[in-house]
Amino acid sequence: MELVSVSGLGLKIGDRLEFPVLDRNGVVLLQKGKIVPDDLVLHRLMERGFYEIRPIADAAASGGSSVEEALERTTSTAGRLALLVEMVDRIFRNLVSAAPEEVTADIDSVMKWKTELFNRDQDQLIGVQILLSQGHVLSERALHTAAVTKLLAVAEGLPRAQQISLGAAALTLDVGIVDDHEVISMTAGPLLDRHKALVADHPQRSATLLREIGIKDEEWLTTVACHHERMDGSGYPNGLKGDAILIGARIVALADAFTAMLRPRGDRPAFVTRDALRELYVTEAGRYDPRLVQVLVRQLGVYPPGTVVKLANGEIAVCVRRTQDARKPVLQAVIDPTGQLYATPKRRNPDETASKIVEVVSPERHRNIRNLVVQLWKKDLELTEGAG
Repeated sequence: MELVSVSGLGLKIGDRLEFPVLDRNGVVLLQKGKIVPDDLVLHRLMERGFYEIRPIADAAASGGSSVEEALERTTSTAGRLALLVEMVDRIFRNLVSAAPEEVTADIDSVMKWKTELFNRDQDQLIGVQILLSQGHVLSERALHTAAVTKLLAVAEGLPRAQQISLGAAALTLDVGIVDDHEVISMTAGPLLDRHKALVADHPQRSATLLREIGIKDEEWLTTVACHHERMDGSGYPNGLKGDAILIGARIVALADAFTAMLRPRGDRPAFVTRDALRELYVTEAGRYDPRLVQVLVRQLGVYPPGTVVKLANGEIAVCVRRTQDARKPVLQAVIDPTGQLYATPKRRNPDETASKIVEVVSPERHRNIRNLVVQLWKKDLELTEGAG
């Protein structure tokens, strides 16, 4: 059975469940047909709750629903992303054992849905992925890296076919290190020699695995093999430098670095979005294409969607949309000055003294914001449409 987090479904107090909510071990937290009674239960469901999606093979045999069908039924960006994370996880698990045509079909499906979400609402896609990031879940970060790659590729005006190749590369960069990824990421001290060898070898190993399952797209394969090359020649496996690194590999390398910074490692906490951009622009200057770093900064703005901020009046808010003024995003207040979660988000104007941004804060300090993730952009769209 495949379990998908309920965090993207926008459950609220008073909702009647259309399915049982389980924990990771399959233990029922709340039965189908039960009503979500209060904030305590809602918070527990959002933090620990999952629902079951049958694998496609089982679904076909029993007439049940597949992940693809669930994607068709689910309307929220957060809900669809949760399903896509599960699909990417299945790609990683089955890369060697499944028939090549099944793996490539799944990759094509993920790319199709990711593009649909991007075209429908870039700000929501960017923001939800930042707010719902799950630390060291490789499938979740791969999907995020593919989305940032798409953002950069579109900004660069690359042909659609090349955008697809680079997105697929971003999704599959680390298929050669899936089993050891979490251990390596969480290691605080020096890596074991075995892990050092895996890290050094994984770009080429990933490309080889993809070639073995029948991937013939050379842009895809080359990008995967070169995603750890650096502009100053300090990268690996071949120490390529400057223009010797193709534009696609430079884009994906930057997207990969940015999404990695937003997640904790064993030797450091996660960066908030603004600090990650500053790190790439200042500290890492020279390692990544400086023009592309500027493009990324321009595309995301000073306060990218999904950035959690503290306002002058003590409220906690989420930046939900970019505007022409990079320092004045569209804001939705989610926590009142006493620390209580609002029942629904409240629009705030950054031009007003009480609603000026005074600090960027880590989403991890306010994990209950996830309970409002669907409402954040739904409420924003309603206000925007009403104003028009």
